[in-house]
Amino acid sequence: MSTAFSWTARLTDADGNAASGASLDVQLFDLKTGAWASASAARTDATGTAKGAGSIADDTLPFAPAFRLVEGAGVISAAPEFTRNARTGALTIDFGQVRRLAPAETAIARTLSARTLRTATPIGGVVATDAPIAAAPTVDAAAIRAQAVDDTTKTFNARLAKSDQDLAARDTQIAAQTKQLAERDAQITAVRAKSDQDLAARDTQIAAQAKQLSERDAQITAVRAKSDQDLAARDTQIAAQAKQLSERDAQIAAARAEKAKAADETKALNARLAQRDQELAARDAQLADRGRAAAEQETEISSLRATLAAKDVELEDIKANPTIGTTTGTTTGTTTGAIGGTTGTINPAVAATRTVAVNDLATTMAIQLDKAQTTLKPTGFSLGAIQISAKGVLRDEGRLELPDTDTLKGLPADSLSDLKMQFIPEKVPTGDDGPRVPDVLQLTESAVRRVLTSVGLVLEASTGPRGLNPAVAPGQAMVQSPGAGTIIARGARVMVIFADEQGA
Repeated sequence: MSTAFSWTARLTDADGNAASGASLDVQLFDLKTGAWASASAARTDATGTAKGAGSIADDTLPFAPAFRLVEGAGVISAAPEFTRNARTGALTIDFGQVRRLAPAETAIARTLSARTLRTATPIGGVVATDAPIAAAPTVDAAAIRAQAVDDTTKTFNARLAKSDQDLAARDTQIAAQTKQLAERDAQITAVRAKSDQDLAARDTQIAAQAKQLSERDAQITAVRAKSDQDLAARDTQIAAQAKQLSERDAQIAAARAEKAKAADETKALNARLAQRDQELAARDAQLADRGRAAAEQETEISSLRATLAAKDVELEDIKANPTIGTTTGTTTGTTTGAIGGTTGTINPAVAATRTVAVNDLATTMAIQLDKAQTTLKPTGFSLGAIQISAKGVLRDEGRLELPDTDTLKGLPADSLSDLKMQFIPEKVPTGDDGPRVPDVLQLTESAVRRVLTSVGLVLEASTGPRGLNPAVAPGQAMVQSPGAGTIIARGARVMVIFADEQGA
């Protein structure tokens, strides 16, 4: 085991000036050879300081090694201070300040560490001091060196004796430890024998377990084969399901496309509904105008009723004198209509002719009745069925002779022919007959209700599956009864079936 060391020293000349460029050698006393050996060397710098480092090959001794500082062949310091690093164990050696002797000086002039100088400890009969040595008697330097070597040798011999004692104690300790190790080896041998037996039993157990594992592996192989078959079947099933899912996805995509198309159609229908709402708003405005016109017509009707009342008085007079004579004959007619069943005599305007064709008579009567129907229509009244009876002498070519009253009295009764004509006017629907049912298909319930109310009809709503009319959207009218254009009584109910918003 080696120990590192570092050293420092400062060399001055006899006058105390720094000695630069001097070669200094640090020597270590070798116990094996009993001689000094160089351990490190260095040169002084401009301040006279020299620093060096080295290592001690054998540092097992319990005491500090012996170092000295040498310049050339002369020893200039042999008592340095030692400091050991507690962590690394390295030594720090300080030789302090060393002064060279002047040529006239025969004593050993050396300077040790500052602490040694302060204590002024005598070394070999010479006091170390920084002051120049005064002229003194001549000293035998060789004898002093021999004495120093002898003292050092005695010190090292004492150290060696102490080391031998320590080694003997160490040998005794090693012998005891050797005995303990032998006993330990015997115990280890016994433990190894027991361990070998345990290992043999363990090997037998492992062999049995290996056999079981082999059988287990065979079972696992069989299970894996069966599992592979099941997985193959499962993969086939999954592939079929994937195909079904793909077809299903295609169907869903088609359904979504159809739904998107339906959404577009719904948007178009909503646009139509918005337009229809605008039309209904315009129709409401028209109805309001019609209401005002109806009020005006009501005023006119009141005036016409007053006129009719006056005519009723005239009709009463006609009833009192029902027969009006003519020069051509007598024709009577009964008119029954909305004017209260009035009966009177109508002159067929054939006074200038004694003989008239039956067709001409019928035509003339029809023209007069048509004029009467036209005249009554603005008043809200109309003619009913009209029957006309005439007596005359039937002549050739379908002509009827109409004698005057005096001639008629002288004719035999069997020579007269009775002519009866019935006029049934064509019934023309009017506002009083009831409104026409509007077309409400593809309208929402609120819109249908508004349209029917505007014409005086009542909505009877119900719902049904949209399959009844696929062209409509959910919530719109699919079927109506009565159909559009039918004339029904005012206040009647119109049944409308709307598409169910939940079902298809």
